[in-house]
Formats: sequence, structure tokens, C-alpha cells
Amino acid sequence: MLILDVYYAYRDAFYRARDQLAALRDRMGDLTASSALAYVSVGIMGAILANDLVAPTPAVSSVTPTPVIRSPWIETTRGQGAFALEFPALEGLQARYVVRRHRDGGGRKDEMSWGGAADPGGYARVALYRPGKEAAAPADPLDAVAAVAAESAINAELTETESKLMTKFGALALIDMTVKGGEGERGCLAAAGSWSDPHLGLVAWWCNAGPEMVAHGHLACLLDRLALMSAGGDDRLAEFFAKAELKRSFCGMPGTLVNPTPKRIDDWISGKTETKLRGRIAGH
Repeated sequence: MLILDVYYAYRDAFYRARDQLAALRDRMGDLTASSALAYVSVGIMGAILANDLVAPTPAVSSVTPTPVIRSPWIETTRGQGAFALEFPALEGLQARYVVRRHRDGGGRKDEMSWGGAADPGGYARVALYRPGKEAAAPADPLDAVAAVAAESAINAELTETESKLMTKFGALALIDMTVKGGEGERGCLAAAGSWSDPHLGLVAWWCNAGPEMVAHGHLACLLDRLALMSAGGDDRLAEFFAKAELKRSFCGMPGTLVNPTPKRIDDWISGKTETKLRGRIAGH
């Protein structure tokens, strides 16, 4: 009913304007300039009303913006590194230390890297995860290495092994890695471990400059140099590293391989047996 009322109102206004224009034509000789202008204005208004009535309604588009998916992790620019690592093979490589905090759970990741997958020379990465309320550190070593590799945006092929790497933190699972970089494929070796007391996840890898296999003892020596600089009030973490330091081998004895038959410290070839391919990580 409202639309019809508007229609009739516009129609009547149009007809009145038309009649007035006709009268204006007959009386033009007796009208002053101001009166003529007034009648012309009425005619124009009538035309505008008629156009508004018959013109199509403009299309109205409602666009809902695509929500931005935020990462649950925030890089803290003022965060102080809680760990340190000095190793002769890392000298000359570009070092980077990043601290990330979980938005909701409060977990913390300390990520150290030297070099890069596309850079010449070696490439190392050590990631330590102290979970908060958001989750727990991945218990499966392959999953843990795959997660860090994905975050590092590298193209990596991972192979699970049955070998163990003896470090000051205990026996860590070994994962063979092949990383594709700017200079071709790199031979890499990764180690991973997780603990419930304290809540801690550890992933580390070393990549050679070329496709040659990484000696197990080399990665073990690197991990034995990992030191805790600040526990942030976590007494269990401080105690964990204090006990680990007592087991540090200083890259000497005992050997670095845990196998049914003890092997020499540099016998990395025997540690490559009985592997099982599990998957590939594609970088972005």
C-alpha cells in the first residue's frame, strides 16, 4: 500500500506540473520573468519526481570481508633468549634467534638457526618448545621434526630410523633428512625428544653443504653444547639442564650410538640401516 500511495502522489504532482506548464504557454505574454522562472522550476521538479518513480532501484551490494586467520604464535621482539649454543662448525654462518609466545596458552618457543637451506655452507636449527595450556610437545619424533620443518618453510624429505643419538639429554630419536635448497640437495640429520618433567620438546638438525650424510657424532657434539641461560623461574627446567650437564661427553667418550652392538663414535654408516620412509615436507 505504501508503494501505491507514493506512486499516486508522484503521478498527481506530474499532472499538476503539466497543467501549469500548459497554462504558462497561454499566459506567457502576461507573466513577469520571475513568475515564468517559478513555473519552469515546477516543471523541472515534476520531471525529477517522474524519473525517480520509473527509474530502476540501484543495486545494493553487501560484501563481507574475508576474516584474516591469525597465527596462534606471536613473535616477541623484546624476548630474551633463554638458551645459547656455541660450536666451531657454526662460525661464519648467519645466526638468528626468535622467541614466540602462544596467544592463548602461554607456551614458548625458542628457535635458533644458523645459515639457511638456500645458503652456502652448513645449516643448523635448534627448536625448544615449552608448552603452556595450549598443547603438549609432540611425542612422536617424526611429527616433531616435521612440525619444525614446516615452520621453517623448507622442502624436506624425512625418513624415520631405528637408531638413537646419545646426548647429555639421553637417547634421542634420529630422523634422516634430505633438504632441497638453492645449490641442490643437502644431506641432513635431525634428532628429537620430549619430556613431561619438565614439559619440554627439543628438535635439532644439522645439514651439510652437499648431499653427503651427516656423521651422528657431529650432531651429538652440537647438542652437548646447548646451554640454559635463563629458566624464567622454572626450577624443574633448571634442574633438568643441571643434571644433563653432568652427563656431557665433551664430544668424546661414551660413543654416540645406541645399538645392540656398540659402535665407534664415527661409525655413522651402520646407523643408517633399517630405515623406513615416512613422508615429505614441502616449504611455502
